Amino acid sequence: MNTYLVLSFLNPNILWGLFLLAIPIIIHLFNFRRVKKVEFSNIALLKRVKEESSAKRKPVELLILLSRILFMAFLIFAFAQPINKNEDNDLELNDSVLIYVDNSLSMSMPIGSQQSALDMAFSFADNIVSNYPEDAKFKLLENNYSNSLGISYSGNTIRDRLTELTISSVSRSLDEIHQRILSSGFQGDVYLISDFQTERDFDFSGFQTDTLRTFYFLPIDVQSFSNVHFDTAYLENTFLLDGLKNVLKVNVKNEGEEDLQQVNLKLYLGDQLSGTANLDINANSAVLQEFEIDRQASGLDKVRLELDDNSVFFDNNLFLTLNNIDKLNVMVVRESSSSRFVERLFSENELFNLETANAGNLDLSRITESDLIILNEINTLSNQLIGALSDFLDRNGSVVVIPNEANTRSSYSNLGLRLTSDSRERLELDPPDLQNPFFEGIFEEDNVNIDTPSGSTVLRLRNINSTILKFKNGRAFLSKAERSGNLFFFSCSFQETRTSFPSHSLFVPVMYKLALGSSASLNTLYYSTDTENIEYPITSEFSANTIVNLNRENVSITPDQRVSGDKLLMVIPKGQITEGQFEIEAGDQSIGAISFNNPKAESGLQRISRDDIDVATSTVDHMFMIEASSGVEVNNELTAGVIGESLWKYAIILSLSFLFVEIILIRYL
Repeated sequence: MNTYLVLSFLNPNILWGLFLLAIPIIIHLFNFRRVKKVEFSNIALLKRVKEESSAKRKPVELLILLSRILFMAFLIFAFAQPINKNEDNDLELNDSVLIYVDNSLSMSMPIGSQQSALDMAFSFADNIVSNYPEDAKFKLLENNYSNSLGISYSGNTIRDRLTELTISSVSRSLDEIHQRILSSGFQGDVYLISDFQTERDFDFSGFQTDTLRTFYFLPIDVQSFSNVHFDTAYLENTFLLDGLKNVLKVNVKNEGEEDLQQVNLKLYLGDQLSGTANLDINANSAVLQEFEIDRQASGLDKVRLELDDNSVFFDNNLFLTLNNIDKLNVMVVRESSSSRFVERLFSENELFNLETANAGNLDLSRITESDLIILNEINTLSNQLIGALSDFLDRNGSVVVIPNEANTRSSYSNLGLRLTSDSRERLELDPPDLQNPFFEGIFEEDNVNIDTPSGSTVLRLRNINSTILKFKNGRAFLSKAERSGNLFFFSCSFQETRTSFPSHSLFVPVMYKLALGSSASLNTLYYSTDTENIEYPITSEFSANTIVNLNRENVSITPDQRVSGDKLLMVIPKGQITEGQFEIEAGDQSIGAISFNNPKAESGLQRISRDDIDVATSTVDHMFMIEASSGVEVNNELTAGVIGESLWKYAIILSLSFLFVEIILIRYL
């Protein structure tokens, strides 16, 4: 690598004063001092002395002349304000500046006895502003996105805005921040001040290819610490069943290099202490603690777990909402020849009230009192039954159709199913797609490797809204129809000659999930404060025009919302939700509760290393890393890189030094 040095001057016009250096040279060449004659009687001896003195004085006078020239030269240089810039600090500033200050929870960590990482970030930002001219325009970005990037601030104004920043429960990745900057259309200097947490293997390629902006990375190093925090919490049984006990399993993790003993864990139901435990947790490991939960206990909608950990405070609580699910009414409409798998599944079950009815002797008024209707291989669908089922579906009811091959496709079409005959080929099913929201909460493991059942491709649904189970050839075995409500269709009957599905391990969880419908989402014990989309089950009486609020003590939030089928879809505004339990209220009526916790990632110790940032920034011309442990060092780094290292003080010192040399030469030689 070639190193270069560029010497420049802030006031180069003063260098014209170097022509004044000719004055002492002229004086030296043309000695204008008047000569005084002194007469002696005998000058022979004096003549020899004069010759000897002239020989000694000539080099001294040259030294005096040189000292005088250098004194004047360095004095002129000092007024011209010399600076130097080299390849390590060759920066250029724009008039447009964007400063991102990471104000996530991890920035509350200490970096000294009296200073947090966020305090250091404020100092960094303040010194950045100081290096720009008064007419520079600044923009501020932080995790809540509360500042519009369309608004520009002056230097004084952005300092005021910085003092208003507080710790936020919202966590943002570098990719999110970059995309936010790109979408704003901003071009100029971008300063990223952060502890760069949780992204050990971050890919900088997005920044490296973005040549419309100049990026400055300012990492902040927090003190090393050992942190204990909640990793996960879940019920042993997916649902809190009526009249039964359940087990709440809590995973507690130690992110640190030291083994910890006797870490106190408490369980509160409402405001009442329900259980305690003392945990021994090895370094970089986790332990599982179990608490028995009684369905009849009070305060299940406001459960709180508390850890005794003094190193980090923001992750010592975990808030949960344990929702009881009342028994659901399941009606099975069948023929005498229908298979009995479904009836055996739902009978004598603590979750369901089963009612069976013959298709030829059906009380249609019972349909409105049901939560799920299963048409189990019935021969004909009367107009009255189709009408009652259509009304039921229009009110967000759930209907499962297990077809009878003797039935005509036209009768199913009146219900909203557009069917066509298929090949009747017997095929194996594909494994369940765990990315499908339908299977959320069914399997404990993310990777399910099971033998799949087989089925026959007798009928094919053409108006498919979503496929739940499919054959190896891609055709749907179980799908949801595209119409109002929840209308599900199997491609064949449950006769043993057609499918092995009823005798397979998938049968129970899939049929239970169909029956529970959107109520299954009640098993979500908690959400993160940076969760954006939440689905909450609603009853058929819930009006689409009803406005719900999330209320907690003196906080009331109205999220963006809409009704889709039997779900209320809410878009949660980041930055407004804090950890704790919120009531979902429609007017004065509470329709449920949900819990929020701070993002788990903020409790981790992983960070992008300075070496990784240095490698990423050294390969491109528009990325720089500023290493600093104080705001003053940031100021010095920018001043040296943009303006250059100031040398006028050294020029003054050298000028005075040569003046002193001149005085010594005149006085003593």
